[in-house]
Amino acid sequence: MAPSAIAATVVTEPTILSSTVKVGVPLGLNLITPNKLDLRSDAEIAEWLQKPHPITSDKNVWAFWHSGYTNMPPWVQRNIINWVRRLGPEWTVHLLDNVPGSETNVARYVESSYFPDVFNNNIMDGPSVGPHSGDLVRLPLIWKYGGVWIDAGTLLFRSIEDICWQQIEDPTTPYEVAGFVIEMRPGVDCMLNGFVAAKRKNPFIKRWHDIYLALWEDGVTNAQGFHKHPLLRHLPLFCPPVDKLNCPNLNVMMETFSDYMAAFMCFERLRKLVDPNDGFNGPEYYSKHMLLFPALQETYYFQQQTNWSGTRQFELLTAKRTGEGVVKDENWQAAEIFVTNALSNTSTMKLSHGPPGALDSFLADLWDSKEHQEKDNIDGTFAAYLRYGSVHFEQNARDDPHEDGWPAEEVLICGVLEPKEL
Repeated sequence: MAPSAIAATVVTEPTILSSTVKVGVPLGLNLITPNKLDLRSDAEIAEWLQKPHPITSDKNVWAFWHSGYTNMPPWVQRNIINWVRRLGPEWTVHLLDNVPGSETNVARYVESSYFPDVFNNNIMDGPSVGPHSGDLVRLPLIWKYGGVWIDAGTLLFRSIEDICWQQIEDPTTPYEVAGFVIEMRPGVDCMLNGFVAAKRKNPFIKRWHDIYLALWEDGVTNAQGFHKHPLLRHLPLFCPPVDKLNCPNLNVMMETFSDYMAAFMCFERLRKLVDPNDGFNGPEYYSKHMLLFPALQETYYFQQQTNWSGTRQFELLTAKRTGEGVVKDENWQAAEIFVTNALSNTSTMKLSHGPPGALDSFLADLWDSKEHQEKDNIDGTFAAYLRYGSVHFEQNARDDPHEDGWPAEEVLICGVLEPKEL
């Protein structure tokens, strides 16, 4: 369960947060030694991110912004820069795009046959071109090269080794894929695709992509109606249990919601599928080889704690934490709990813009705006402290409860790309 009590602050030698602010190290965290970090300037890392890098191992972090680095909101650029700095030389961060002629165009990494014409010809339309382009890109990159996909709107609070990679690489464990799960229907968990880890040539990853790719055939230019596709129509619409998620009712039809989340529905199809043609057993693979953690703890802690209100998250993070005139009132205490527990007890903080209109406010939309585009990093605020901690603090070893004991479900016996007979 997500923690609710504040982690106490250790009174130790202060560490430098910025040129004007000093803080102690919270309980449950330690300072990362500088030799583990990438100490280049932000500008140097930004320039480096816009160049291609050799792929020498499976230790790759993949991210994508369809219109390229220079068109990213500043807070998203800072996310990626901070990954590079935090992960140091052990991991290579690859930020790709779909910009014609770009050195980091995904076409330089993955053959066009992995993508539909609408992507190859750059003619996707609708309100979610970026997210759905990313849905097409992530799985081929992991299949070909291995590593971890992280959505660009994510703050990273732990090393990838600590989250999952040690267990994936350990030959004594059965785990081959790692990610976060959340209830998409009451009692039915589904893996999110904002954080996906696997070594190259993983059999589940390839089949998952094949299903999603099939949705985009026959001249489709957007995701509208995907829930009715022959490969998905046997699955009920997603309908998250908002009461259990501490979430308000979603301001969107479940048909639209399910279309937006169609990549998750493709995952659900595959995990229930046994292919008589080649013997692939999705239920068995899912139960034995997937290392899955609760998303409400590891990536949506901040959402659950604020009733999924971007306005409330903005209020907490823009509050002054230190400096002249700071009053440690009720709002300050709430922000301290919010940020300290995120740094001490979660793996990531995923911000998104959608499904568009589903919630009254999204923090990502607020930080995108010209008025607020620097508010995630103003000196002395809780937001700046959160960013600092994401780079410079590492968590003590903690027991990560992963999901086990999957319930028996209906098994779909057919080919991966064969519709279920209705």
